Amino acid sequence: MGKLLKGRSLSRGIVEGEALVSKQPFSISSAFTISLVSNSRKIKVADRTHDFFKKIVTNKILIFPIPIGTTTLGFVLLESIIRKIGPKAIVCKQGEPLLSSGALCADIFFDQQFPIVDNIDFSELEKIESGSMVRVNGSEGTLEIL
Repeated sequence: MGKLLKGRSLSRGIVEGEALVSKQPFSISSAFTISLVSNSRKIKVADRTHDFFKKIVTNKILIFPIPIGTTTLGFVLLESIIRKIGPKAIVCKQGEPLLSSGALCADIFFDQQFPIVDNIDFSELEKIESGSMVRVNGSEGTLEIL
């Protein structure tokens, strides 16, 4: 067992995968929309202002401090979940209702779980290197560094 960080569950599910870590706030809507509209099989971040720019987030565990909310954030995340081209999970310092709405709708309407965990001290999260293997337990609100 690796290091276990305790936070708060925003949506349920348990996944393991490769972490993709940023110290910058992240806008899912601006980053994912081009890939979704072009019917891509993978999501490559389109936000030129972000250090995730041109990185493929498909099947990654995204770790960042805060989401940049827009009214479409939940819909964009939901679309990436049901099309199975988005990340596996999100871990952040502070989540928000619009972020959670996409994951909750995927669970309720499509029986697809997408864990989101927040309220973890970001000084601990930013120590995780991109490429590290982690386990997110959205049901318990934990992140384990494997």
